[in-house]
Amino acid sequence: MLTSHFSRADWWIAAFVAGTAAAVAFQSLILERRNKWKVIVLPAGAALAIGLDSAVREYEGNTPLELYTLAMLSLALTRVVFARYIGRQIELARSGQPVQEPTGKQIAVFVLTLMAIILAIAVTL
Repeated sequence: MLTSHFSRADWWIAAFVAGTAAAVAFQSLILERRNKWKVIVLPAGAALAIGLDSAVREYEGNTPLELYTLAMLSLALTRVVFARYIGRQIELARSGQPVQEPTGKQIAVFVLTLMAIILAIAVTL
């Protein structure tokens, strides 16, 4: 495991970097400049959800930070993998045309890709 030597402070840094990476990766999905602040909703909401769940389940140690880092990095990397497809949809939206609805096959590919990325990161954590 690449992170077996991480201290609690290292996990806090990793979680902050992962949350920032997710926010940066998804900022292009918010088309209106005045709504760009909303990009923090995903990382902050995930942090709140994982933190509350961990408190309820009485997780100890670095588990909540590991889960948050895994989730945010997975979402950010999935956004990067699908950058061309998402870019085409954004261009359609900016030009005033309707975006294309994803097909069942596209959704399946997205979900399988996300799962593969989660598994790959989880194995290395």
